[in-house]
Amino acid sequence: MKKVIPGKIKTQLRLDGYYNVLNKYGTQHDSTEYYQWASGSAVSDTELADLYAGNGLFSTIIDAPADDATKNGIDLGIKDKDLQKQLDNHLQTIRYQSKFAKALRWARLFGGAAVVMLVDDGRLLQDPLNWRDVHGVEELLVYGRNEMYPLWVNGYENNPDDEDYRRGGTGIPEYYQVNSVYGNYVVHSSRCLVFHNSDIPESSTMANLYRTWGIPEYLRIREELRNASIGPGYSIRLLERLSMVTYKMKNLAGVLSTADGEDTVLQRMEMLDLARNLLNMVIIDADGEDVGVQSLSVAGVKDILDNACAMLSAVSHIPQTRLFGRSPAGENATGESDLENYKEFVGGLQNGDLRDNTRTLVELILRGMVWNREVKEIPEYTVTYKSAWSPSDDEKAAQDQAAAAAQLTRAQTAGTYVTNGIVEAEEVRRAMVRDEQFDPENILTEADIHQDWGLGGADTQQEAADSQQQNAADASGFVTDEGDCGYVAGFVVQDGKILCGRRSDGQGWCGPGGHIEPKETPGVAFRREAKEEFGIDVGNITYLGNCKGKPEEILPVQIYRVNDYAGIPVCDREEMFTATWFTPEQILAQEVPGGLVFDPFRRSVEEYLEQLGLTLDDFDPSKHKRDEDGKFSSMGNTTSKDESGKEKSSKDLNDSQSHAKINSNAVSAKGANAFKVKGFPNKQKLNNHWQNGRTHAAEYAPDGITTKEQYEKRAVQLLESPCGNGIKGYKTKDGLICRYDSKKNDFAKGSPEKGVRTMFKPDDGEEYYRRRLEAEGIENDE
Repeated sequence: MKKVIPGKIKTQLRLDGYYNVLNKYGTQHDSTEYYQWASGSAVSDTELADLYAGNGLFSTIIDAPADDATKNGIDLGIKDKDLQKQLDNHLQTIRYQSKFAKALRWARLFGGAAVVMLVDDGRLLQDPLNWRDVHGVEELLVYGRNEMYPLWVNGYENNPDDEDYRRGGTGIPEYYQVNSVYGNYVVHSSRCLVFHNSDIPESSTMANLYRTWGIPEYLRIREELRNASIGPGYSIRLLERLSMVTYKMKNLAGVLSTADGEDTVLQRMEMLDLARNLLNMVIIDADGEDVGVQSLSVAGVKDILDNACAMLSAVSHIPQTRLFGRSPAGENATGESDLENYKEFVGGLQNGDLRDNTRTLVELILRGMVWNREVKEIPEYTVTYKSAWSPSDDEKAAQDQAAAAAQLTRAQTAGTYVTNGIVEAEEVRRAMVRDEQFDPENILTEADIHQDWGLGGADTQQEAADSQQQNAADASGFVTDEGDCGYVAGFVVQDGKILCGRRSDGQGWCGPGGHIEPKETPGVAFRREAKEEFGIDVGNITYLGNCKGKPEEILPVQIYRVNDYAGIPVCDREEMFTATWFTPEQILAQEVPGGLVFDPFRRSVEEYLEQLGLTLDDFDPSKHKRDEDGKFSSMGNTTSKDESGKEKSSKDLNDSQSHAKINSNAVSAKGANAFKVKGFPNKQKLNNHWQNGRTHAAEYAPDGITTKEQYEKRAVQLLESPCGNGIKGYKTKDGLICRYDSKKNDFAKGSPEKGVRTMFKPDDGEEYYRRRLEAEGIENDE
């Protein structure tokens, strides 16, 4: 037990230096300690409507953000100007811009609003919207929260009949009851575009009143609006009290104590006031009577009014320049920061319900346009609301500078693509003609891929035009074997010699070249073949012209000259062996190992020798035979040594060449064929067909084929299958197997000995198969 010493006061430890028992600050007697927040009284929808109609400042707060968010419309990013114009006409017909602005205003005023869409889908308003049978949008009806009442069934909105647009949501009513002066009806929620004025916490005392909607804007700005509204009125009244007249009367108390004293005093005051107002003078008794005027100060009143306006601007998110129409106060004050904040606030409105509902409306209109055959399909689009503010001169200059930098980047990218052979220079020029702000990633179209013959890079535009006309005449609408679009070949020249490799099929020596695959430009095809056969990365190339290929080939060969490349030539040992450099004399005279040069390659060397910058210093034409066209012939008894040192004649080589071809007698045109190579000859060819610049991966995704291994397995399965049950087929003159599955639209071609050559889905289906039969001279494949 503690011992208490009498007369000694216990010392207190005070941790709060502001605690003071004299002025009661921080104690229970301090009035400031008892301030607490209390929610205001509820406001009826009638009061909100009357306040909007009668208070100009409040109506400006409601209207300004809604008008600024919608006044410049939307940008859908549709490149087809005709389609964009058609869509704009539909939107203007239903007055979407004014309707959506009205919906935003009512949402801010009442806490929520909805746009009822009258959609022509063959159903009633109370039925779920049928997205798959939309014929158009006829009209938009706008209602505030006070006119629409949610009708709950399960508390979870869903549309089980709609497979494409099944979008459920907790807390969304199934129906709305519309009570308007123009009629009452029930509408399904899927036909309504709902606008909310932010969200309200579930624990709020007003949550039940504004459930599924939002908070009326007035509840947030009520006190600030009142202060800003009555402040100017009180300041006007203050002017009446700026000066106060005082009247001193001798023995005033004694006079008032008499029976008539009050009347006497009032009469005297009225006389003095009347004289002051009429004569601007007063007459008083010199003994004990006096009249004085006291002036009151109005210092600080302006600051109080400014603070009230600033508070209203803060809670409404609208700058004073927009709300009150006055310039910002203070030195060097521009109000740019306030305007930027307001722009972000308006942008938030645009990126919320406004954009989502606009996307729904645009989708419905486009579906109606497809049904009415105004367009073939729904285009790609992105809903973006345009800014409500026009840029200043400085901003325009900055934007122009940024646009110029972007244009330079696009040009550099396109130049890189041309250099690497991804696109041709002519294709870039066409893209620039179509659109100055062209996208290098979208230069090639489907039509370009099918029709382009790689004329970009020719020495002159006239040569390119002439060659293109000749190609079109030779093609005559045909597509060559493997479903490709012709052939390419080229010359890699170094120190006066031409790069060659020995073909694996026994047809002699030649340079890089091969088939143009479907949806591949000739330039890309040549670079691919050079990489596959010789392992080099070809850079810049020049188009020389075209040359006739093998006798059975319909389309001519597109010829290129390689200006630069990277890597050391090494043959793939699949299609080519023994990369070697030969002079033009050796190629034309066929003074090469084995004594045989691939005939189309030899003829192209002779034809384009001058364009290659080469000369024939040691070549004697008199010692070499020419064919009926005057070209140097590969026929004759020229002898040479093979790699083993044994001499062979060209006749022997031709005989070996025939043996190198596929034994067509062992291949069944209609029956089953067993493939020794269960796939493509090598991984590179598989990759080329599946993903390296091709679209086969995208073509077979709907069939459930998502990997290159599945694609390769499907190709082998189709080629080994006998004809029947929707599968058609034939055998080419070279002994290759062709199969077409009419049910799945798959065309495959391959060799039982060397594997799959290609498999793809022809754009024109069975018509393509028929053309291939005609090209092979097969009249009936039954």
